[in-house]
Amino acid sequence: MPDHTSLTYRQLYKKLTDLGFEEYGVELDGKRGRVFEHPAIAGSMIVLPERTGNEPVERFYLVPVLAMLREHHLLPESDPLSTCPPLR
Repeated sequence: MPDHTSLTYRQLYKKLTDLGFEEYGVELDGKRGRVFEHPAIAGSMIVLPERTGNEPVERFYLVPVLAMLREHHLLPESDPLSTCPPLR
């Protein structure tokens, strides 16, 4: 898995589905997005914008995703994504 500076939406979407998250599309006020939710983890809903797969994930979206994954022990310390510093 690439580090947080080069992570694309395609890679993030795949990582989430590999971790057992279910994915579905949503539209609100004409804007499309993707929602990921783990069926076995309460409060695990992740909402991301609809982006092309090769676009890099913006830190604004990545940091909360990583925080939720860490909180539920879904992101091992050995994963390069675990080195992403929090937003300030």
